[in-house]
Formats: sequence, structure tokens, C-alpha cells
Amino acid sequence: MGPKPLHPDVLEFISSLRKLEAILAKHDQEFWAEKLSRGRQVAEKSDGYNVQLFEGLFGCMGSLSDLILDAPTSANIELAEERTRAYELAQALK
Repeated sequence: MGPKPLHPDVLEFISSLRKLEAILAKHDQEFWAEKLSRGRQVAEKSDGYNVQLFEGLFGCMGSLSDLILDAPTSANIELAEERTRAYELAQALK
């Protein structure tokens, strides 16, 4: 018997993390992309710890919530929207 399929809400969260990773990698933010990648890999194993890892990226100065890309405004809007979406999904999973 193979691994248990992931819940659709977890799959949506994983998808959002992938989008954030891609945005960050595209704009040379490898540090943050790697942090999100680690959390996504935990989520893909259906480990609820991924929400805790993701939440740990927020809250203090210099956190993911403060990140502004050295890029056009549209890229920062895209980052902010996906970051908010991922955060809301994490809260729902919590």
C-alpha cells in the first residue's frame, strides 16, 4: 500500500509555498526560497510541523513578512499576495 494521499488543503498550501519559492528564487532571494523549500518538503510528507516552520518565518524584524524585493512594484505585489495566501492557508491548517 502506497503513502496516504494528502488532504486537499495541504496540497493547496504546498502549491502556495511552491509559488512563493519561485517568486523568491526569480528575484535572487535564495535564503528565503530555501527556507520555504524545507517547509514544503515537510508538508509533502504530511507532517503538520510544516505550519510551525512556516509561521517561524514571520513576526520579527527582518522576517519574511518584512521582505521587499529589489524589483518592480508588480513583483512585490505578487510576493505580498502569495505570502498572505500562504499565511492564511497555514492558519486554516493549524
